[in-house]
Amino acid sequence: MKTIRNNLLGIVLVSMIVTLAAIILVASQQARTASASVFVGSEYLATTTDATWSTAVTQCKDGLVKNKVLGSVLVTKTSNAILTITDATSTTHSDFATTTIASFPLTTVGEYTFDVRAKRGICVQVDTTVGVASTTITTRN
Repeated sequence: MKTIRNNLLGIVLVSMIVTLAAIILVASQQARTASASVFVGSEYLATTTDATWSTAVTQCKDGLVKNKVLGSVLVTKTSNAILTITDATSTTHSDFATTTIASFPLTTVGEYTFDVRAKRGICVQVDTTVGVASTTITTRN
C-alpha cells in the first residue's frame, strides 16, 4: 500500500512540474506587447512646415523621403501656400515621381488623414512664396 501511495505521489508531483514548465514556456512565447496601442517601429513620426521651408517647392525634405507611409497632415496656420505630397524617387525636384498622393491649398485649418503607403518614400513640397503656413505631417517607415 505504501509503495502505491509513493508511486501515485511521485506521478502527481512530476505532472505538476511538467504542467508548471509548460505554463512558463507558453507565457514566455507571448507576442510582443504594444505600448500606447502601437508596437515599437510602427509609431508615426512628425515634422512641421514653417518659414524654414521657404521655397521648398524645389526640393523634398530628406527626412521624409525615407519614410514610406503618410499618416496625416494637420494644418495649424493657414496661408495661400499649396502643399503637394508625392511618391518620391529622389530629393531633387526634376526627379519627382508623377504619382501625386495629395495636393491642396493650406487655406483651411484642419486635419487630413491618409494612412497611405508610398512605394519610394514621401516627398513634401510647399510653395512658400505666397505665404507661410504651419503644418504637422506624420509619417512612418
